[in-house]
Amino acid sequence: MQRRIRIIDLIVAIALVAAASLVMLSVRQGPSPDDNLRPIQGDVRSVGGILTTTLEARDTPMDLGGVQVQAATYNGNYAGPVLRVHPGDLMRIHFVNHLDTPSNLHFHGLISSPQGNSDNAHIQVPPGESFDYEVKIADHQPPGLYWYHDHTHGLAEQHVMRGLSGALLVEGFARQFDGLAGIEEQLLVVKDYAYDNDFNHSDDPRVAMYYNDRITTINGLTAMRIGMHPGQTQLWRLSNQGANLISHLTLEGHRFRIIGTDGQVTTAETVVDTLDIAPASRMDVLVDAGAPGTYQLIARGLLTGTDEQQTVDRSMGEVIVAGEPTLPIATLRRFPDPHDLRALSITGRRTLTLSQSRDSETYFIDSQKFDHARTDIRVALGSVEEWIVRNDSDDFHSFHIHQMSFQPIAVNGEPIAFGGRLDNIRVPERGSVTLLLSFTDPLILGRFMYHCHVLKHEDRGMMGNIEVYQANTPALAHAGHMH
Repeated sequence: MQRRIRIIDLIVAIALVAAASLVMLSVRQGPSPDDNLRPIQGDVRSVGGILTTTLEARDTPMDLGGVQVQAATYNGNYAGPVLRVHPGDLMRIHFVNHLDTPSNLHFHGLISSPQGNSDNAHIQVPPGESFDYEVKIADHQPPGLYWYHDHTHGLAEQHVMRGLSGALLVEGFARQFDGLAGIEEQLLVVKDYAYDNDFNHSDDPRVAMYYNDRITTINGLTAMRIGMHPGQTQLWRLSNQGANLISHLTLEGHRFRIIGTDGQVTTAETVVDTLDIAPASRMDVLVDAGAPGTYQLIARGLLTGTDEQQTVDRSMGEVIVAGEPTLPIATLRRFPDPHDLRALSITGRRTLTLSQSRDSETYFIDSQKFDHARTDIRVALGSVEEWIVRNDSDDFHSFHIHQMSFQPIAVNGEPIAFGGRLDNIRVPERGSVTLLLSFTDPLILGRFMYHCHVLKHEDRGMMGNIEVYQANTPALAHAGHMH
């Protein structure tokens, strides 16, 4: 009898592995409302207004969906430890670089100083050395979902794609809304490990046969599961931490109610069937569970399978709706006021042009490649500027600026309705976006970067330096020294 059980167990195990490899679905063990998405390990929370932690960057062989990859992680966690803070907190992070290349940290979306040992992306920590970051979270930092990642110019694509990023949550987002108190939250960190580049390779036939050279994970899993009760509303917090690619997510039989983008509230709910999340962007959405059953969470536009079995829709896992029903949260009618910058007086206007070489190997802003030592734009503190960002190519480009958010006011010259603030925006191919930027916060005094957040493009030149200065003060010296 004992031998029979072992044989049966072996047969079942082989069948489950084969099924998972072929169709990329999680193994179904029966509906359970308690079968929630596995939390990311390694949460670090602030205590008494201070977050203290160590982040160690190192090469880490990992298993992603049955494939061995050469990842790079913080503290051995491919999804990245989650940093949880509150407005006004102080982050003290001891960063240790065990890689054989320089590395650093950038805290994407935070209103913080770009100088010294704060959110200074010019810092590069050599291999085998360490650095102590001390980043003050602004008292007026909007509660929301942000992230941190490596920002070493020339290596950012490789480092982020291999795993050097994580979520940074400024607590209190749901508390800004009436009716969302106590809502169950799900944090979904999306990452891509792509093989169509110079630094990721695999001899595993599954990479070509099933993953089609792109392994996509949610919280480090190629097949995840979320449990919900019928009618239950959950707050899903999604972060696309891929280096280059847009994530297109749908949930069978369900729609998404967008209430936040890039960490900040929108001005009203937007209901969509598909979440199109650009690299570096984040979305906060409400999901209302339907009738009992199992529903696939699908990444659109991702090849999976081979021959007749090949499809462009890849399941990332499933949502199991079961248990006692509950009432969904009604449409939100009252939103916090994100403050419309159009009420301010414009003090200056600029046009930035994104372009690239014919072979798409070199990328430019205003016909120049990035130079750490060069300051491309100087803006006096107190300025409010209108920027037109043009995409002079047929390629996908996404504009981002450090230390601050901006307000889109037009696309291709056509005015758009006020929908809130962003820190990352797609610039239409052969088109433009018009943005309002308020350089009025003294916290951002200093020298920092703006760039395309397709990291391949940033690494190959599509980035510039801006200095926000106090009027009647000299230009800053180059801040890109090594530590």
